[in-house]
Amino acid sequence: MLDILIQNGQVVDGSGVPRYRADVAIEDDRIVDMGQLESAEAETVIDASGCAVTPGFVDMHSHADFTLPILPTADSLVHQGITTAVVGQCGLSPVPLLAETREQVVAMMESEERPLPWERWSTFDSYFDHLSRIGTSVNVVPLVGQGTMRSAVMGLSADPADERQIARMQAEVVKAMDEGAIGVSTGLIYPPGSYASTEELIAVTRPAGERDGFYFSHIRGEGDTLLQAVAEAIRIGQETGAAVQISHFKAAGHDNWDKAAQALELIDQARAEGLDVTADMYPYLAGSTNLVAVLPEWAQEGGKEAILKRLGDAETCRKMTADMQSTGFFRIAEWDRVLISSSPRNRDYEGRYVADLAADAGKSPYDWVFDALLETELDVHMILFMMSEDNRRVELRHPAMMIGTDGIALAAEGPLAKGVPHPRSYGTYPRVLGRYVREQGVLSLEEAVWKMSGLPARKLRWADRGLVKKGYKADLVILDPDTVADRASYETPHQYPVGIPHVVVNGKLVIRGNDHTQARPGRVLGQR
Repeated sequence: MLDILIQNGQVVDGSGVPRYRADVAIEDDRIVDMGQLESAEAETVIDASGCAVTPGFVDMHSHADFTLPILPTADSLVHQGITTAVVGQCGLSPVPLLAETREQVVAMMESEERPLPWERWSTFDSYFDHLSRIGTSVNVVPLVGQGTMRSAVMGLSADPADERQIARMQAEVVKAMDEGAIGVSTGLIYPPGSYASTEELIAVTRPAGERDGFYFSHIRGEGDTLLQAVAEAIRIGQETGAAVQISHFKAAGHDNWDKAAQALELIDQARAEGLDVTADMYPYLAGSTNLVAVLPEWAQEGGKEAILKRLGDAETCRKMTADMQSTGFFRIAEWDRVLISSSPRNRDYEGRYVADLAADAGKSPYDWVFDALLETELDVHMILFMMSEDNRRVELRHPAMMIGTDGIALAAEGPLAKGVPHPRSYGTYPRVLGRYVREQGVLSLEEAVWKMSGLPARKLRWADRGLVKKGYKADLVILDPDTVADRASYETPHQYPVGIPHVVVNGKLVIRGNDHTQARPGRVLGQR
């Protein structure tokens, strides 16, 4: 007696080969048979007529580690077919936390809207122990964030790391990987990660390369300095031996859209030279981050209290305005394209554009931003519209491109269904399948599933995941190619997609008949 038998489906196996008709038999956490299995018996039989049976999707860029401790069911992820999330991105991971800097580092990362039980962990081992105790509905692949690690060792200093500090960060990389992390991530537009030189990053990443690990990077610029930033990421991989993943690839700002093709050429050249360099993207024209990121880098030094003090000083604000008009985000975006997505301390800001909010307040957009950040103690997030649809199509087709949400785990109902967050947390994968596969034909279904499963599995060097294949782990998605679509929008993001009725994680149904079963069979898929 099998546990699950999936009958009458068209298998899109994740390798890129044409779909084919086969039944899929699951026992415990593995696919134990495939083919014409009419006589097989199972406790649960799923009729997949008219549907595709695919591997579970791998979210190559997720910040779910900051919501899984309070939403282990990861509703918005599993409803779109995600069975594994690669977390610890953009230089931020919930650990390591060191005693002498713990309070300062936690203050840098904590959110009033999504409070975490920080007291329950300080190392990867203790963080994973917490996840194991509560269980998760998705598998987790962890990275150690260079920004978190630098803050733990150095505080929020902008000074270059000295030899002792570099050695201590290297030791933290080794410890993190011994406890399961697969490598290092950076967020090089965000302090304190942005304070690190290329040489410092090479030194800190070298232990990961020596352990066949990875370097995931939110690169140092996605607009004016895109090409230099991509080249820096490639150099770090070349000098350390770490496999490189360029996070949420984009060319931001109209004046920089022509750089996308050149950046992809840099990736092609690196790959032609034998380097393991790939990228991921989300299928939207807008990005999202904290509003404080619009401030000049120097204005973010020292952490929350130092930033708030600067925001309260009129002369400092005038200097910030001058700098912002010549560099940074507002060389690549306009205030009427900046949407406030979350503001727990003043909900009236949510869902409105900065230009309109400033006009209503009788202020310049810069002064409104300074005042809003001061009022909310920096707890405001934004969505920035800055990418080209033509570029998105080209980028999707690139052979080294994978998919990632750059989102968090949310739920359409309950305490986390607040604000107007970027719809990518709910709709990334069905949007690719609906808009770019079925409607526009940018990719075939087989090509899209390869980018969502088989290619990430190859990148992460998995031996038994990422394909629908006998003997492989049973992470599976059953979807209707004719109806699958995202429903989440910028105006109403808290909506699950349609056309994905069943999702299996490690042999257990997590989504059944469009409903979450509350099962939590996820595992940590780390370096060990």
